[in-house]
Amino acid sequence: MKKLFLGVCCALWVCACAGGLKTAVKDGKIAPQFNDTLVDSNYLWVRGFGAANPKHTGVSQRRIMSREAAIAHAYQRAIEVLKGTQVDADVQIIDAVSQGSTIHTSADGLVHGMELVNTEYLEDDGCTVIMRLSQKQLQQAGYNLKETK
Repeated sequence: MKKLFLGVCCALWVCACAGGLKTAVKDGKIAPQFNDTLVDSNYLWVRGFGAANPKHTGVSQRRIMSREAAIAHAYQRAIEVLKGTQVDADVQIIDAVSQGSTIHTSADGLVHGMELVNTEYLEDDGCTVIMRLSQKQLQQAGYNLKETK
């Protein structure tokens, strides 16, 4: 029974991850090639990276802080896709921790509805995350992104 349950869980996970961005981690390091953003018929996908502070001696602290920095980076990347690279955005990262994030656009509330889909850690406890925002939400907010496959 446990094998069946595990098999069903694995199948659901594979189906859920079939679309969108693929991993940017290879052998515990950042892969030589990867995509940071993708727009498909259902979602805007973005990737964020966060570095671990080597001064922090605990693995948990390094991973938690690098994950928060990666999430802040993904939010900023989403705003860049929605508004272009001339965005008035300020994300302050100190010791791999987001100390504050100010994004002066109408998309501010929209990106906070993003879904965290995947988190991967690097061998040095850095982190990469994949987040997505549904095309339905984007269209309701007045954005019509074209697919970028």
